[in-house]
Amino acid sequence: MIDYLPVVLLMVLLAIGAPIYLSLGLSALLGFYIAELPLVASAEIIYNSLTPFTLMAVPFFVMTANLMTAGGISDALVKFARVWVGHVWGGLGVATILACAIFSAISGSSVATALAIGSIAIPAMVAAGYDRSYAMGVTAAGGTLGILIPPSIPLILYGFITDQSVVALFSATLIPGLLAVLSLLVCAMTIARLKNYPRRPRASLPERMAALKEALPSLLLPVMILGGIYGGIYTPTEAAIVSVVYAILVSQIFYNRMRFLEILRIMGKSMIDTSAIMIILAAAMLLGHYLSIVDLGHRVAAMVQDMGLNPWQFNLVIMGILLVLGMFMEATSMLLIMVPMLLPAMIALGVNPVHFAVLFVIAMEIGLITPPIGMNLYVVTRSGQGTLQEAIRGSVPYVGMLILLALIVLAWPTTALWLPQWFAR
Repeated sequence: MIDYLPVVLLMVLLAIGAPIYLSLGLSALLGFYIAELPLVASAEIIYNSLTPFTLMAVPFFVMTANLMTAGGISDALVKFARVWVGHVWGGLGVATILACAIFSAISGSSVATALAIGSIAIPAMVAAGYDRSYAMGVTAAGGTLGILIPPSIPLILYGFITDQSVVALFSATLIPGLLAVLSLLVCAMTIARLKNYPRRPRASLPERMAALKEALPSLLLPVMILGGIYGGIYTPTEAAIVSVVYAILVSQIFYNRMRFLEILRIMGKSMIDTSAIMIILAAAMLLGHYLSIVDLGHRVAAMVQDMGLNPWQFNLVIMGILLVLGMFMEATSMLLIMVPMLLPAMIALGVNPVHFAVLFVIAMEIGLITPPIGMNLYVVTRSGQGTLQEAIRGSVPYVGMLILLALIVLAWPTTALWLPQWFAR
């Protein structure tokens, strides 16, 4: 029974609102003390956890997202989407979701997507006569695409923890990502039609061509990243480095938005953002090392097997648990805590780890727009100068659409597994 004390301590610390890295780290150290492991070994474990080549992609994708926000790339994407689809029902909401989808295919971060697009799109929607709650809700929901559409930082971390191919994980989320975009678009257009929001005049062909010309350098970035990865030209880590260089060049040459000191400031901010992720990862891996020593994962696996669950039922039960946890835990922390504990049970039951990854990320998406911890809700509240209640009210329909998407991917695993199998041929 004493073996479970670190897990109990972790739950208590999380419940009282202690920082995630502190909760994980203290729980891990308690586990080392209980198992009579030398504390000096923790330094080696942390070092080995943070040195794999795959993890080098994280800071560079974080830097790319920050460069895009400050360098005018997000402005060009929003303008492009607004000119091309602004005339349909909920045109500005549709444009916001499409801009989020394109931004997501570059940044890999949900919060960065919601912040970059929201600071431009929300004021524009409110000025055009849309309800503030609608504007905040559609932006918060569109921002969740940042962790589903590749390149996704959580998928990189998942691949590292489970020893799965990042390329396979990226390809697995392409079809669900497109389905997510489609479902959010349908929801945004339906709400706009029911509320009879104003529609913009259809842009002329010269206006569309001008917007396309301005946005073309930004639109080429996701093509370079994903095309290079799937074409075998470079690894995800190398693609992240390419994206940083390209984002700097585009911001400097085409949009003339950044000076050298601004680039240095963004690099410093990116280091801070990356450090926040890495310190949580290090503490999670330390706790995971203890859990592997006491064989907690296999105990959980044995318990799940005793329940007689098949893989489909296991995924359904875990999805329900994750939806609840997502209301109270930050998304990346939930991944780093839950995946190591669930991995032995997944292996024992024959659960496909790639399929499970897609379900897990969709659950993370939902957690980003469900109170009280949903990070995207707070981001759009700040950028939209509204209230948290307005953000929650506007996000509710999109929570339902994402839950429906999760059920579709759960019922038809082919939606997630067809592309990885095709690329493996």
